[in-house]
Amino acid sequence: MAKTPFTPENLPLTGERINQLMFLRELIEANKKIAQYQVLLQNTKLPSHLLLNPVMLNEAVQSTKIEGTQVTLDEVLEVEAHSRKNNKDIQEVLNYYHALRDGMDNLAVLPISTRLFKAMHVTLMSNGVRGSNRSPGEYRKIQNFIGPEGCTMETATYIPPQPQLVDTYMNNLEIYINNPQDQLDELVRAAIIHAQFETIHPFLNGNGRIGRILIPLYLFSKNVIDYPNFFLSEALERDKHKYYRFLNDTRYKGDWNQWIHFFLEAIILQANKNIQLINDVNRLYEHDLNLAQSLINSSGVKKLIDAIYQKPIFTVQTISSAAEIPEATCRRYLSILESQKIIFSDGKTRSKTYYYYNLLDKLR
Repeated sequence: MAKTPFTPENLPLTGERINQLMFLRELIEANKKIAQYQVLLQNTKLPSHLLLNPVMLNEAVQSTKIEGTQVTLDEVLEVEAHSRKNNKDIQEVLNYYHALRDGMDNLAVLPISTRLFKAMHVTLMSNGVRGSNRSPGEYRKIQNFIGPEGCTMETATYIPPQPQLVDTYMNNLEIYINNPQDQLDELVRAAIIHAQFETIHPFLNGNGRIGRILIPLYLFSKNVIDYPNFFLSEALERDKHKYYRFLNDTRYKGDWNQWIHFFLEAIILQANKNIQLINDVNRLYEHDLNLAQSLINSSGVKKLIDAIYQKPIFTVQTISSAAEIPEATCRRYLSILESQKIIFSDGKTRSKTYYYYNLLDKLR
């Protein structure tokens, strides 16, 4: 394998690079599944924004897991509920979550661009996490390389382009994102854009995570999805060695069809999981809301249940604030829900933490 910095192709790729017949079935299926997921979200019994917080946190867990950070969704939610001490691994996950949120918010005023990438990168590298001292918010000025821990440039599996060329390649990518001059489907473009971002590797740290955030942001910007809430990290983490291998094959073998085929299969896998999740959560929400309302005769019960869907691990303080219910009233409601095994607690007499396992089991 070459031991010199790689020279990427500019986008759009030349026509002979892509043979859509090789993944046409998967492309049709992926578009169908995403459309089905969007329709479900529009017609869900549970207000779809309620699930966004835990689903985005789970995406943050899965994306950082690809980078080797081993944190569970429960641990992150416990830190959010102020019932667990934070650490640098959990902070990495929270930084990803906030970078994702920043990207979503900034799309209202910014195109997908260098400015957006750099803003997200500052957030991703904040609060003293790994890489926080490696030029946050700036494209790299030195050569980097990728490979197993402890590898050298000689043993690296991939050496990205020379640093002085990063701005040129990122400018080309930005132009392609906002004004593609090809006839490809948007899902195929999303695959190409993600691979090209990872190939350029513009930052010294955090490229994989920013590149994975780019996927839902791009699909949202092109109106493929109604909200940037379709995340691929879980499907990619499941086959992460294949993910890295196929990315490398686009570089050294020019095999884009294999990569796009894999990317579309990941979309189908994730869309099927999302559809199952929404159907399961719809049934759960309706059942547990009706049960809670039969136990507690108050209009505040729906606000409480809705808040629990946003924060399925919580304390009285965090959930009363989210539900806008006085703490004393909230404590009384939670006691009733716990007695009926709708929620469970850690049993502490003070600063008790509650767990809504019915939802957590479906999210994990």
